[in-house]
Amino acid sequence: MTTLLAFSGSLRADSFNTRLIHALGVLAPEGTTVIQFDISELPFYNQDLDADTVPEIVAALRAAIAEVDGVVIATPEYNHTYSAVTKNLIDWASRPFMKGPIIGKRSMVVAAGPGPGGGVHALEATSTLLQLLGGTVVAQVGVAGVHEKLKAESGVVTDEALAQQLRDGLAAF
Repeated sequence: MTTLLAFSGSLRADSFNTRLIHALGVLAPEGTTVIQFDISELPFYNQDLDADTVPEIVAALRAAIAEVDGVVIATPEYNHTYSAVTKNLIDWASRPFMKGPIIGKRSMVVAAGPGPGGGVHALEATSTLLQLLGGTVVAQVGVAGVHEKLKAESGVVTDEALAQQLRDGLAAF
């Protein structure tokens, strides 16, 4: 049995990356559970808040990551890199410095956008950061033209090639 924790690096109400995270549960292979974790209330990393007692959501985030076999991060691309929301998640999860629960964790990175690049820079930057933290990136899925590959109302993946990439990525854990 494999349990994965999935995060969206977008706060936008109709985020493509959030919709992809929602679709993972249906695409996961038998024996794999994907749990979504909402980080919309996660405060910006501030070392003053990272003391003996941390904000409740930070404690929950760290505990949840520590308990799972891997993480899935779906991030939009902003200015040729990951979003601030994605970076903030990784900052909280990597503390205490190089001892946080994401250190050494296996991960899958997804970057989706409506343009032809499909978040390739965000995919590379996020994967590099996770690897620098001692993790293993088991899969990278870049999604160009994502708006044409999802049902808007449900987030169901309608593109079979994309669905297979996501299935393969989840199976790589």
